Amino acid sequence: MAIRKRLGSAAAALGIAAATLVISAPTASAGGYGCAGNQIATYPVKYGSTTYGTLHVYYDSSTGKNCAVNVATTAGGYGVDKYMEVTITRCSETSPSSTCHVQDQDFEGYYPFKYYAGPVTVSAANHCINISGRINYNGNKAFGTAYGAKHCG
Repeated sequence: MAIRKRLGSAAAALGIAAATLVISAPTASAGGYGCAGNQIATYPVKYGSTTYGTLHVYYDSSTGKNCAVNVATTAGGYGVDKYMEVTITRCSETSPSSTCHVQDQDFEGYYPFKYYAGPVTVSAANHCINISGRINYNGNKAFGTAYGAKHCG
């Protein structure tokens, strides 16, 4: 009887954990948001000190492409219609810099998005990239960016 009770408690704990995962905004996985490759960075999309979303950046070494998505958090209206955008830029720079001179760019933004904007991709082999995003929610405009030329290679 004690074994069944422990298994029942463990099953209940797993059920609560699973319910929490369903309610919370998911973490970005490459396949889940249409990006290929491995996640190489994240950047917050903030209004003041509140994080409205997260920019997820991926790199696929087999194609030399970078990809990005902007995923809303619950504070940023995850599941609610709102304006969102994400931009990925190939910079002319080939090493990290505080500036990014645009060579190529992919952008997605419109209304309504409920969960995420993107994916956007750019071929950036031997170049740096820049990523930015925005979420407008509850009258606030949240912004996020990887300032300058980043993730070079």
